[in-house]
Amino acid sequence: MTPIDVALYALASPILFALAVRRCWERYQFMRVATQPSITCECGALIMLVGVWRCSCRFTYAGHLLRRCPVCGTVPCVVRCYRCGVTTKLPEPQ
Repeated sequence: MTPIDVALYALASPILFALAVRRCWERYQFMRVATQPSITCECGALIMLVGVWRCSCRFTYAGHLLRRCPVCGTVPCVVRCYRCGVTTKLPEPQ
């Protein structure tokens, strides 16, 4: 490796480390929600994440909401509370 390569690697390392930490945090947030059977809405009601769901491609499947659709491969990004009607943004899978 040339001295320029070493210098570029030294300058890029903190940035790459920060990006890796951010990516790990986002994965942790997703896995934390993906392993829970329910989440709490702002109104205090429990929103069940395990049940029968219909994907935007109209396929119906049973299981956890944050499971990939077997037909189109998408994961829902929001869930609605049936008590107050507020939609809650879910963490995005990585």
